[in-house]
Amino acid sequence: MGRTTERTRDAVEQARALAPAGETLRGAHAAGVAMRAPKPGRFRRPRALHGERRTLYSWCAAPGYVFLVLTTMNWNPFTALFEALFDGGSGEKQRPGKPFHGGWDSLAGQLVRGLHPRTKNGADTVMQVTDRRLQLVHVSHAGSFRGTPRRVEAGWSMDVRHIGWIRDRSDVVGGCHEIGFSDGSWCSVQFQGQGWRKMPDAFPYRLSHLDPHPYGG
Repeated sequence: MGRTTERTRDAVEQARALAPAGETLRGAHAAGVAMRAPKPGRFRRPRALHGERRTLYSWCAAPGYVFLVLTTMNWNPFTALFEALFDGGSGEKQRPGKPFHGGWDSLAGQLVRGLHPRTKNGADTVMQVTDRRLQLVHVSHAGSFRGTPRRVEAGWSMDVRHIGWIRDRSDVVGGCHEIGFSDGSWCSVQFQGQGWRKMPDAFPYRLSHLDPHPYGG
């Protein structure tokens, strides 16, 4: 736990080098999606950290990843075809209580996809909010154990004016927040590690868990 916190803190600092020039950085923190949120399929996830070589640790962990993929894969071709044709592009049916609303091409869906990059060695994703945009920056896990510089790459971004609100859900788990967008979509993100309480202040409009959900979620 302590090692992970140190790694994410280091990722936030290294990501600062890619903060957009000429813009005011209001907040930055390592982020992921909420635990129960649907995960995008492999081919919906953006490639990141291009040109990076796989490390020995990553090769050793590969069999475990393959096992996980095989045990969670849908092996029924008829069910897979039905879901591909009729789920509206969401990648997963939206069930009551799911911390995500909107298809994968919605603004919320794009954020969730951006928080699941395809990399060779894994990465910490840092969410940066400036006076003009929300941006994701990916920082490679490679080098984190040796204390050497890690590869950093800017990922998905959007105009901050498309963010409608952020709602604190620390009543569910510490660091959990819902983010709503101008197209009516929303998703839950998890700010990881210590210091997350300052991150919501970077957003234009902040709500507490006692406030009603703006989109009736």
